Amino acid sequence: MFFTNQLLFSEQTLNQIHLYAGRWLDFVMVAFTQLGNEMFYILVIPFLFWCVNKRIATIVGIAFLLSATINDIAKFLFINPRPDAANLAPQIAQLNRMYCPVGSPGFPSGHAQSAVVFWGTLAYVLKHRVFTLFSLFLIIAISYSRLYLGVHFLGDVSGGIILGTVIFLCVVALIAHYDRLWNTRVIPAVIFFVILPFIIAIALTGNEIAKSLGVLSGFAIGFIINKDKSEATTFSIVPALVQFVLGITILLGIKEGLKILFPSSNVFNFIRYWFIGLWVSYGAPALFMQIPYLSKNRNNSAG
Repeated sequence: MFFTNQLLFSEQTLNQIHLYAGRWLDFVMVAFTQLGNEMFYILVIPFLFWCVNKRIATIVGIAFLLSATINDIAKFLFINPRPDAANLAPQIAQLNRMYCPVGSPGFPSGHAQSAVVFWGTLAYVLKHRVFTLFSLFLIIAISYSRLYLGVHFLGDVSGGIILGTVIFLCVVALIAHYDRLWNTRVIPAVIFFVILPFIIAIALTGNEIAKSLGVLSGFAIGFIINKDKSEATTFSIVPALVQFVLGITILLGIKEGLKILFPSSNVFNFIRYWFIGLWVSYGAPALFMQIPYLSKNRNNSAG
């Protein structure tokens, strides 16, 4: 009954709410939707972790990865189609053909859900009024961009916002247990953060689920075994850029290099993305400590 609702799941709704303001608005909406893409978070979360504040980055990163995993599972369970370009107005149909992911179910919208969780959690931990307003604006803009481009129904975006809000509220409630979580003993940590995610990834056939679970697992284990849990660093632009460029270069090398070595399957996608998560929270910080210029900056900031 829910997916047959003509207001929430019809191309006619998209035709009616589309804003026709010229090609410039197309570019603006594409820019906003890029802020919700996987690559944006791949770049921003490691930057926060390596160069700004480990605690903030860990809370936001875990929240985002949990959200991504839940979104992948929800899409796997519902398998609801995306808008059909044949039923869209010509301007929207063209955008749909250019930007609609092939073979990816529509409900719930991952962009809308991730925007709520990522920007909402970041605003919550920073507690800055201007940044909170900025985050709210981005959540609205990213969510609407998916409707503007014709790649999601109104129901997809609404579902993403609602599910994202629920996850955000759960994250807020769990922040008080932050220190207890990272003091978990090795055996419970392996069971909860490695074995359980791996079993779920194998049981569910979607490769995207294996990827998000793999990153979540590797990131969590890496942070637990990392002895250096100091939170803040003194931001200095040159060391930060060196750390970021070096770290991201190796991260992309792991991502693409293991893709060549491993076949595309749930098992190997989990393993490949597990190493990406481990690199962010453990490998890269360990490497930075071995480079005198970078380790000096980190030691000075700790003091």
